[in-house]
Amino acid sequence: MNNNEESSICIQFVNKNFMDNNTITIRYGMSNTVSRTFDENYTVNSLLRDTSILGALSAPEGCVAVSNGQTLSNESYVADYTSITLERQASSKA
Repeated sequence: MNNNEESSICIQFVNKNFMDNNTITIRYGMSNTVSRTFDENYTVNSLLRDTSILGALSAPEGCVAVSNGQTLSNESYVADYTSITLERQASSKA
C-alpha cells in the first residue's frame, strides 16, 4: 500500500466518523422520524422552517423543537443535539 492509498483510507474513515457523529434524529408524533446530517451552522429556526423536513414528518408549521425535555431556542444549533422532537406549540387562549 502506498502513501496515497493510506491517505485516501484515512480521509474516508475520518469523513465517515464525522458524518456518523453528526447524524441527528428528528421526530414528530409516535412514529414519524427523519435522520440526517446537518451543517454545523444549521439552526433550530432553520429546522422549524424547513418544509421538506416538516413534510417528511407530516408535521405542521408552528412547532417547537424539544430535546431532553427542554424547549430549544431558535438560535440553537441543530448539530449540538443527537435527537430533537417537534411538538405542536401550545395555543394561547385570550
